[in-house]
Amino acid sequence: MRMTRSEQAAGYLRLSEMIVEEELCINLRGRLEHCTRCRDVCPSDALRLSVDAVDLDRQKCTGCNSCLPSCPAGALRSSGFLPERFVAALAGRERIDLHCRASTGSGGGVVIPCHGVLDARLISAARAEGVETLALHGLDQCAQCRYGDARDRLRHLAETLDEWLGEAAPRLDLEPVDGARKAAREYQDQPHLSRRAFLRFGGAQAVTQAADWVVPGLSPDEADTEVLPFYQSRVYPQRTVQYQAVLASRVGRVPWRDGAPLPWKPRSVNALCSGCLVCGERCPTGALQASESGQAQQLSFDPLLCSDCLLCERICPEGAMASRSALTQNELEMGRSLLFHRRQRPCGRCGTPFVPEGPTEENCRVCGNEQELDDEWLDMLSG
Repeated sequence: MRMTRSEQAAGYLRLSEMIVEEELCINLRGRLEHCTRCRDVCPSDALRLSVDAVDLDRQKCTGCNSCLPSCPAGALRSSGFLPERFVAALAGRERIDLHCRASTGSGGGVVIPCHGVLDARLISAARAEGVETLALHGLDQCAQCRYGDARDRLRHLAETLDEWLGEAAPRLDLEPVDGARKAAREYQDQPHLSRRAFLRFGGAQAVTQAADWVVPGLSPDEADTEVLPFYQSRVYPQRTVQYQAVLASRVGRVPWRDGAPLPWKPRSVNALCSGCLVCGERCPTGALQASESGQAQQLSFDPLLCSDCLLCERICPEGAMASRSALTQNELEMGRSLLFHRRQRPCGRCGTPFVPEGPTEENCRVCGNEQELDDEWLDMLSG
């Protein structure tokens, strides 16, 4: 669901407006509704999913942002909560007081939309920045909070941190005592605009409104008839997931638990791969990338960008994609590597580039089948 600029302007002035980029959703890319993570965690039942759209009911949405860490493709973003900015705000502090919007504590600290925005990737990245204790204020309000109850998710978060970091994991203080001294709070639950950005933003909105008055835009019905859905084209945008990028940029500074698998899943392809490249074309994060020319086709993979959304495994027509857990940092720090590189030749019948299965194969699979049918007909006629 793409918002108009006017809707974006109105939303930007509210706290933590949700931004939906459905062209990244793995349900739309795979044409199969196999991911419901965001809908499952939404406390206000504001999300509706299908293979054609991600519908957000903005009347129901409270802006808690709890759906952000659940989306493996990064199709959901927030105008107010940015993972990188949040972790940067914690850098260099051993103890952090985190307040949700419902917190009634009087002490200072960092304010986030809801404790539901936290996940193991963010906390591990914070540990890499030196954070040893996070005091979570406002959990006593969770049971009746309009933004949802984050306590079960925090318990799961603590278990995951123990699996990843062991004794080096930051301590989560779920019942902190407010300090007597009042201190300033840093708000991570609302947009941050510099003066220049604010003036530029306002000017852009004025120009847009004037243009709409002079040349009216298409109505929603007309727009739907003029613009094809992205999945009917061959263009599939790719973008790094914000939560994934925060941890990936600090992978070498996180005190991982000795002997435990790292939270990344390198991919490989086996001999069944037909070279259709659909996995690389539809990967939302850019972990898999496909390229094809008249001479060759290739598929590459960067494990640090992979969020393990499983789309590649589910849409592979040959079942050729496989994954495993990364065991060493060297596997991750090597960067992008080739999964395969295959030379192509033009089909002797239609001219389309294809990968021959043997040195004597001259026609692509389609033309080869047609040639076999033609030969059978000729044999029948001559017999």
